[in-house]
Amino acid sequence: MAPDTLTPKGRQTRDAIELAARKLFAERGFHGTTLADITSAAGRSPAAFYRYYDDKEDLLAVLAESFLRDVVAPLGSQVHLPDSPEDTDFFVSVVTGYWNMFKQNIGIMVAVDQLASAQERFSALQNEFRRFGIDIVRASVLRAQEQGYGTDLDPEHTALAISLLFERFTTVYLRSDAPTLGVQTTDADAIKTLSTIWKKTLYGF
Repeated sequence: MAPDTLTPKGRQTRDAIELAARKLFAERGFHGTTLADITSAAGRSPAAFYRYYDDKEDLLAVLAESFLRDVVAPLGSQVHLPDSPEDTDFFVSVVTGYWNMFKQNIGIMVAVDQLASAQERFSALQNEFRRFGIDIVRASVLRAQEQGYGTDLDPEHTALAISLLFERFTTVYLRSDAPTLGVQTTDADAIKTLSTIWKKTLYGF
C-alpha cells in the first residue's frame, strides 16, 4: 500500500513497524530479528504487518528504497568537488556525511549486503547504494586530473576501488568486528583514515 493512500491510523501503524525494524535490524541483524520481534516492538499485530508488507524481506526492501530516495539521493546533489589539492575539507566533509549516513542506517546496509548475493532485488538496491559513492569518487578523480594530478588513474576503476574499500571498511568497523582484529575504533579515526586514503590516491600527498 502506497504511503500517500494511507489513513492517519494506517500511517502511524506503518511508521511504528518501520521504526521498530530499523532499531532491531541494527541491534540484532536482519537474520537475528523475527517478524514477531518487529510486531511486538511496534505494538502491532502480525495481521497489521501483513496489511503493508508481504514478509520481512519486503519490509527491508521498503526501508532500503526509502533510504535511497530520502537520504542518499539528496546528499549526492549537495557535493561540491575539491577546489584545489589543498582542499582537505572536501574529503573530510564528504567522508563524514557518508560515515554518519551509514552508521545511522547500519542495520539496513548490512541486511541488504547479506541478501544481495542471493536475491536480485537486493543486489539492485546494493548497486544503487554503490553508485552514489562511485559517482562522487569518479567526479573527484576527474577534477584532480583537470588540476594536473592523478593523470595515471583510470577514473572508473579508481572510483570502484575506493567506494568498495569504503563500504567494506565501514561495515566491519561499525559492526564492532574491528576490535576483535586488534583495532581500537573511533569515528574520528575512521573518518581521518578514509579521507587521507582518498586524498592521497588523487593528489599524492
